[in-house]
Amino acid sequence: MSQQRIINGRYEVGELIGRGGMADVYIGHDTRLGRTVAIKMMRPDLARDPQFQTRFRREAHSSAALNHPNIVAVFDTGEEELPPNGEHAGLSLPYMVMEYVDGDTLRALLRKGDVTIDQAVEWTEGILGAVAYSHENHIVHRDIKPGNVMVDETGAIKVMDFGIARALSDSSATMTQTQAVVGTAQYLSPEQARGETVDSRSDLYSVGCVLFELLTGRPPFVGDSPVAVAYQHVREEPPSPTSLNPDITPALTSVLTKALAKDTEARFQSGKEFLTALRSAHYDGIGVTEDDSTTVIPPAVIPAEADPTQAMSSISAQDDSIFTPREELPESYEMTGHMDAVNGQRPRKKRRGWLIALLVILLLGGGAAAGWYFWNEAEQRRIEENQVDVPDVSGMPETEAQNALTTAGLRPILEYDHSDDVERDRAIGTSPAAGTVMQRYDEITLNISLGPDEVEIPDSLRGASEATVRDTLEELGLTVSDVTYVNSATIPRDRLVDTNPALGSTVAYGSTVALKISSGEVEVPDVRGMSEQEARNILEGNDLGLRVTIAPEPIETDEYRENHVAQQSLEGGKSVAQGSEISLTLAVPVPEPEPEPEESSPSPSSDESEEESDSPSPEADEDGENSEAGGRPDWVPGDDRGRDRDWNRGRGWGSD
Repeated sequence: MSQQRIINGRYEVGELIGRGGMADVYIGHDTRLGRTVAIKMMRPDLARDPQFQTRFRREAHSSAALNHPNIVAVFDTGEEELPPNGEHAGLSLPYMVMEYVDGDTLRALLRKGDVTIDQAVEWTEGILGAVAYSHENHIVHRDIKPGNVMVDETGAIKVMDFGIARALSDSSATMTQTQAVVGTAQYLSPEQARGETVDSRSDLYSVGCVLFELLTGRPPFVGDSPVAVAYQHVREEPPSPTSLNPDITPALTSVLTKALAKDTEARFQSGKEFLTALRSAHYDGIGVTEDDSTTVIPPAVIPAEADPTQAMSSISAQDDSIFTPREELPESYEMTGHMDAVNGQRPRKKRRGWLIALLVILLLGGGAAAGWYFWNEAEQRRIEENQVDVPDVSGMPETEAQNALTTAGLRPILEYDHSDDVERDRAIGTSPAAGTVMQRYDEITLNISLGPDEVEIPDSLRGASEATVRDTLEELGLTVSDVTYVNSATIPRDRLVDTNPALGSTVAYGSTVALKISSGEVEVPDVRGMSEQEARNILEGNDLGLRVTIAPEPIETDEYRENHVAQQSLEGGKSVAQGSEISLTLAVPVPEPEPEPEESSPSPSSDESEEESDSPSPEADEDGENSEAGGRPDWVPGDDRGRDRDWNRGRGWGSD
């Protein structure tokens, strides 16, 4: 947005802090209650689409109906009408005023890595608490994923974005609309992928996918396309969690197995059941069996047919049989270490004990040596069997590189860095490098490219839609700061005219870019006083693109020169739609007024002439001549000498 504004008389709209598939999220301030809020407003380019309008209003209705500490609260909803002088004049944008959560999404935390098993279980408990509550209120979220779950500064879970939620009673609550799957492929349940009717158990499957990723660092199914991932949800089994993280206990593995069952009847049937099993597995080590019962170690039970414990009879003091020797010692017995044979026989020769001891020692030593040898051989075979070569994943897409390392038996740990040579979201390489021999299940660092430190704003974006421009810039690591509408004669309405910094310029990674979107209008200049050709060149040029016509009747005026523009049908400075028609009226001079006819009357000069003719002229008296040449006495008709004499006085020809 180009400037801050207030909606509903109380909410100040601040800077853009997030963008979703159909709405922008701004930080806001509730002036009435003095608290920070988040304002989610539908994008203007989607507000004319009835399907998006319905989805946005459904999210507002679903979220407002839920009041739970693990669900982002909705405080207010409404519609904001855009200014009448803007591009989207008169358009009403639905908005929601929500609880502002200061934290990170699970997606961002997973990218940072180092999610412990304790954190994974704790966060999943919060998600299960939220979905269990929504299910109790007969609402299925249908899009549980790390990007829709936030962890605030206190560690509390906040589930958001009920944009595609539906009531459990809605029999049409399937996940396909116009043959397109709605939701995120990596967290779809099998019935969602098949376009079947969903219920609360679909949400629990999605929670199982999120738990799997939190424990192992990757979703249960990955692929090159959403269709490939959806197919795996329907047909294939996920990899063993312990193959990705050996620290996962068998009890937790059993919980994951049940949560990700293909058959809805084999899954957990409620969020509370899932939550109880998760806590028992993690804190008590009690797993889940296939018959839905929790495995508990039973106490020892004495079989019925066993003999009971019996008391021993007492021994009498008079009973001395126990002290009676079994046989008498021979009389010849002496304390010499041996006994003479009875009946006069001599005892055998004394065995040599030290030979026996030596033999025992040799046997024990040989056995130990042989045991060590065989153990060492077995250990070497085990090490060799578990050795894997690091595959070369350089240049692969991030998901494909993860799959290659996981298939090789390694545990990839993602790190992100800039690279001028490797495209964004592709693998730069691994550490240790490709070809290194490692032990199965060892951790390996997978370096993913963020693209170059400096990126070029593509000039090809000119004329693209706002959504396309935003997506392209975000892929380049740039952020859209605000949007303004400008006039353009050539760029269609709602298409990009230019950016700031300009298209084609190079900016630092992570920079903000302002968009200039075409309003579909042009500003009419004032061409009065210009010649017809000058006016045409301006109005019909590439900068305006208007259609010019000339009025059939010119206007008489002395204010403008002839055949110059005196009037124009569209007022100068006014914005009009591209390709509008403007009529020019040319000027013609005002005609001079015709002289009025004079009345016939005697001329005073005639009277005077007559009077003069009646009276004799003094000169005539003197010269005796009558002047008939206008009173010039020196010139007489037919007298050439007099004419020559006058002109020779310096008034005409020379004297020669």
